[in-house]
Amino acid sequence: MTPAVPTTRYRDFIAAARRHTPSTLLPALAAVSASQFDGGAYVRAPGEVIFPWVIAAAARENITFGNEHRSTAPVTKKDLGRLRNLFINLDDPFLDSVGQPDALESFLVRTAFEQFPYQHSRYEDMSRILLLFDRDYTGLGCRVMSSAAWTGLLGLSVDAFMRAGFLIMVGARVNAGWFDPRWLDQPNVQSALSALDVTAPQVMNIFRQIFSTDIETVRRRVLEERKSDPRLHRYEFNPLVDKPFVLMPDHRYLAPNVYFVAQRLSPAALYYVGWESLGRAFADDLGVVTEVYVGEQLALVNAVNILHDVEYAKGQRAADYIVVLSGLTVVIEVKSARVSPPGRMDQQGYLDDLNRDVGKALKQIKRTGNMIRDHHPAFDSVDPTQDIRGIVVTAEPHYLLNSQIYRDVIPDPEYQTVILSLSELEHAVAAAHVGDPVGLFAALTTPGPVGTYDVAKAIAAHERSLGVTKARNPLLDDAYKRAWGPLDAAALEASS
Repeated sequence: MTPAVPTTRYRDFIAAARRHTPSTLLPALAAVSASQFDGGAYVRAPGEVIFPWVIAAAARENITFGNEHRSTAPVTKKDLGRLRNLFINLDDPFLDSVGQPDALESFLVRTAFEQFPYQHSRYEDMSRILLLFDRDYTGLGCRVMSSAAWTGLLGLSVDAFMRAGFLIMVGARVNAGWFDPRWLDQPNVQSALSALDVTAPQVMNIFRQIFSTDIETVRRRVLEERKSDPRLHRYEFNPLVDKPFVLMPDHRYLAPNVYFVAQRLSPAALYYVGWESLGRAFADDLGVVTEVYVGEQLALVNAVNILHDVEYAKGQRAADYIVVLSGLTVVIEVKSARVSPPGRMDQQGYLDDLNRDVGKALKQIKRTGNMIRDHHPAFDSVDPTQDIRGIVVTAEPHYLLNSQIYRDVIPDPEYQTVILSLSELEHAVAAAHVGDPVGLFAALTTPGPVGTYDVAKAIAAHERSLGVTKARNPLLDDAYKRAWGPLDAAALEASS
């Protein structure tokens, strides 16, 4: 047998990243990240692309293990290309371990959660922040979440936070990852602040609280959270996700990975802000708000009837929503929990996590569907002879759960059921809002020949059938307009 070609160990990648001083490597990484933001480098020079997850890992290891006493020679394209190639060639020792259970599946889990988050839409994330959190909380029964609570946590309202954060993100994008607080005194930035209706002190308050940290804090957090198993170091938490800007020796702030700046303008970022301050009660409230938000999306669908939170016995409730269409009934269960860190590391951790959350949702769909089919009096307004399908809506993408490989190992709801993230639900609702919701939901919940539910393909085919290039979601559009009004984002970027 021909021996396998040796691949790179992660410690080799660390060694390459620490060869350079932070003050030389981090700006080089930031410049590449800013140039690639929104796919710019993919168009200009695909051979020079350094994927954002490679930049993130290089920055983390350089901050943790590098120092300012190493070579101060400029970082070249060759140096960056070497880092990229080392990372691409990294081995996964679990795949090489004889008898390691679910090695390939575990590799796919880790890779998905390492790489796929960079593909999320900022437009949707930014709009969804307002739709979830900048709302009237009256009658929702929330224990700790309210408009006043958010103002207390952020120091300004949610919509003002969005505008301040947008200025920070645009500044990083057009200044190669840099943010200098002194810029806020410049006339052109003052004009942008006025247009955004926020003040320089408000921007700096948000910047210090949500966006910035120092190199020593990043280094300490990495070392504290580093696991004993070196095979997992690549996939461990990166503190730059939490605070993307670090204070550099010249007293400016630098975001080595501009994508992390954009990710701070997402519901996930505010989830952790709320969780850290308000704890479990916040997570419970978020479940309520997410369920209500899903109902607001479903209201855009031209349905015969939509039932919510049906009580079928004292203290016992059915799935969150039952959408009754002409000839089709869709049972929908909403889950707001995030995938835990252990659930992102290997197959067993992922299965344990999804069975605690998505698995319960699948069982609820089965229970509700059976009660409808069995003519339970609580559902007398629903035709029991109609075809019944299911949808599980999750607060964040699970990426893998619509494939047959996972459907074989998680609870069978007995009804054809697709698992959608909030983003995928928003896309589906937009397409159904244009027309033929029965056709859309039937296609979504029909697996392909190999048992995989292809959400994007089903939505795209539905749009083509209606002669639509890409359907717009009215709620997302309204939220985006509410945040920015007549502001011309391109003009703002040019002035920064």
